Amino acid sequence: MNLACIPAYNEENHIADVIKKSLLYVDQVVVCDDGSTDDTAKIAKSTGAIVISQSNQGYGAAISTLFDYARRNNAKIMVTLDSDGQHNPEQIPLLLDAIITHGVDVSVGSRFLGDTEASGYRKAGIKIITSAANYGTNLKISDSQSGFRAYSRKAISTIHPTEQGMSVSTEILLKISNKGLSLAEVPISIIYGPDTSEHNSVSHGVSVLMNTLKYISIKHPIKFYGIPGLFLTILGVILGGVFLDAYLNDQVVFYGSLLGAVVLFLLGAILSVTAIILFSIANLIRDRN
Repeated sequence: MNLACIPAYNEENHIADVIKKSLLYVDQVVVCDDGSTDDTAKIAKSTGAIVISQSNQGYGAAISTLFDYARRNNAKIMVTLDSDGQHNPEQIPLLLDAIITHGVDVSVGSRFLGDTEASGYRKAGIKIITSAANYGTNLKISDSQSGFRAYSRKAISTIHPTEQGMSVSTEILLKISNKGLSLAEVPISIIYGPDTSEHNSVSHGVSVLMNTLKYISIKHPIKFYGIPGLFLTILGVILGGVFLDAYLNDQVVFYGSLLGAVVLFLLGAILSVTAIILFSIANLIRDRN
């Protein structure tokens, strides 16, 4: 059974159209209503979707609920897409084909491989977040924040999201990388409606970036803290050595460079120690689990 799984919050104006179009390409549509205060759940149910209602916990919590449903029902493929109409259900076959025909575990729809016209703010923000996600996951994808994805049965059984917010998109990519699952991107188009404001996009993007960096820093402390810490420590030692050599040889010295060397060394040492502590804690937690 192939599922289309849709997290939804107050999308009564769009949910029916998304469900109707999705049903043309999958066996069942499942909507996780994340505490909507409008008629989203009622409309979704009357349109033919299975509705799972929960209190408002966030996008990530809704995605986790949908993964649980797919596992319980032994879904063959689970497609996730947004409820606001930005994702075109007619492109679901592209995601399915990557799994069915090409045998990948996860397919991700990328707006940057398609013909989507995005504003400069939005495009720059997504590129920055994607660069951070690629750094933390060792993946090379163009659109880490795309929620238009498809997961094979193997991926569904392997991935157990825990993040409740928007950083779940990055968390899932980390799990894909850590578990050695295969991933392919396919070109899609995004429809940005008139109710999507630039202000909300910027503030939302900053929030997602901060959560993404926080998550990566906890999961990969050596890469996030340790490598920059080592670099700053070495740079501080080199700068201090240059100052000491000039001082011992009675050359003109700039005490500002000594201060800079000390600051770099201390900052690098703090980052390195932080990396070691977080890495040790992560290993202890992993061993207990």
